[in-house]
Amino acid sequence: MGILSTIVNWLLGLGSSLLVMIVLIILGLIFRVGWQKAVRGGITTGVGLAGLFLVVNLIISALQPAVAEMATRFGISKTFVDVNWADAGIAWGWPGIAGLIVTLLIVNILMVVFKLTKTLWTDVWSYWHGSALAGFVWALTDGNVVLGIAAGVLYLVLGSLMSDLTAKKYQEFNDMPGIGVPCGTTVQASLFAMPVVWLLDRIPGIKDWDASPEGIKKRFGLVGEPGVLGFILGAIIGIFAYGTTSGDLGLTKILGLGMNVAVMMMVLPRMVSIIAEGIVPITMSIVQYMRERFKDRELYVAVDCAVLLGHPAVMASSVILFPLCVLLAAILPGVQMLPIASLAVIPFWAGAVVPYTKGNVVKTVIVLLLYSIPFMYFSTLTVDSHTAAFQMMGQYGEQIAQGLKLASWDMGGDILGFFIQRLFGLFG
Repeated sequence: MGILSTIVNWLLGLGSSLLVMIVLIILGLIFRVGWQKAVRGGITTGVGLAGLFLVVNLIISALQPAVAEMATRFGISKTFVDVNWADAGIAWGWPGIAGLIVTLLIVNILMVVFKLTKTLWTDVWSYWHGSALAGFVWALTDGNVVLGIAAGVLYLVLGSLMSDLTAKKYQEFNDMPGIGVPCGTTVQASLFAMPVVWLLDRIPGIKDWDASPEGIKKRFGLVGEPGVLGFILGAIIGIFAYGTTSGDLGLTKILGLGMNVAVMMMVLPRMVSIIAEGIVPITMSIVQYMRERFKDRELYVAVDCAVLLGHPAVMASSVILFPLCVLLAAILPGVQMLPIASLAVIPFWAGAVVPYTKGNVVKTVIVLLLYSIPFMYFSTLTVDSHTAAFQMMGQYGEQIAQGLKLASWDMGGDILGFFIQRLFGLFG
């Protein structure tokens, strides 16, 4: 197990882009895509992902301080500390990580062989969602590694089933045949969107409002251009955050935030197109391979949820949602965490919802405001197991001993994860 853990830790240490590149090249060779096409596709996809993450990190690092400044100006504060993707430290560091990865690989292969799922979960990086949950259950059950692995595998298996339900919509909307996105709270957002969008489409006024980026551009002309719209949205947030800052500094921050959002709106879709350029030939070859040998089989290749970020409505909705979610968390009774770090997950949720709203920004914002509410409460309810997991791993020890409570949306507030924690908590 020690050697296995070393191999797993080395692979995970490569990071998402390199890991995806390697997995796609191996898949291409296994399914006889041809070594040149496999290498070209793997490297191109890795480059696209790396560029996409650079752009996403740019906008998150620009918007999070602005939203935090807004919260400070309006006197908004909460008790628990938002750590969001610091949960990856639990995911890749808790004692059962190697066992969880091996178990899931075996279970997923068996599910594909016995036609229980169409999703071949090749996106090893996104296992971290299930592994973080496994770490919470490990802490919740006083260090029971077996129960942690069982909880993590259950979560990830359910993710592959949800991928089967959503894959076609993702493929058609993003023009990426053969893909599936089984990861975490992203795919859950799609399931949540289905009934909400059905209801919104039956409300007079809302159902007929063309609030897609194309519709906004048609109606408002220049304002609807992605770069211009991004600049305006970023500047509006900047005014609320830095409008009272004295001198030229405030104006500089406002204009700088507007430019950062404009850059994101224009560059992000191009990064996703690079990903598509690399991944589509490989997924299409795999689909064709399966059709030739198994007439009744269809296979989806699991990819990172970042591939869903390309439509302009994704980031337009996200920028609007950032301050709205903070204000909603501030006014909801009983919510004890102000989502600042957790805002980073919103674009990935939006990417899963816009295929169902057909790019309608207003509907996407409504869906995700409603979707965020259980995350606000569940992140509060799971704070003890969340904090205990960090403590058992020797992180934030002194601060936790002094009363620090750690929470997050992406895993701490995860709807499916919450109920799995409650289930396995019965054995602890």
